[in-house]
Amino acid sequence: MGYNLHEVYVMAAKDKHVILLVSQWCATCPDADALWQKLQKEYGFKYEVLDVAQPEGRMWAKKLVIRAVPSTIIDGKLAFVGVPSEEEARRAIES
Repeated sequence: MGYNLHEVYVMAAKDKHVILLVSQWCATCPDADALWQKLQKEYGFKYEVLDVAQPEGRMWAKKLVIRAVPSTIIDGKLAFVGVPSEEEARRAIES
């Protein structure tokens, strides 16, 4: 049985780890969270939301020199600052 290209991307994406850095005062963070939640349901990758006011969120912000939220980290690397388009987010997950 063969797989179509999208199925191959979904299988590969299951190993991804996406972290969204947010803050309580961030107006666009809920939009970013909704996007990543939608894609997480489709692709099955590990997804976490971390507040930069909390120790683990601060650690990531310091480690990657992140100064704005929302920021998306994929597999330990800064992938996006701001809310990516769905197409950009899919490309990052599928690569």
